[in-house]
Amino acid sequence: MKVALNIAMESITTPEGARVHTRKVARSGHIFYKGRPYFVSKVLAGSSICLIVLADRLIIDATIPLHKEYPLG
Repeated sequence: MKVALNIAMESITTPEGARVHTRKVARSGHIFYKGRPYFVSKVLAGSSICLIVLADRLIIDATIPLHKEYPLG
């Protein structure tokens, strides 16, 4: 059974003046912001992540939904 969970961007609390973007993580584990690559993790390849730009900082926020099911008995 596949379960897809979507997290609304509106639910993210950010400091005043911050800009929020989304990026898809490449197979290499990188995302790109303003033409520059930033390594995140190969584990997140193919996932969409949230970027928060605040002054001179780039903050990467990744929420990883996990759903496991085991038969009991």
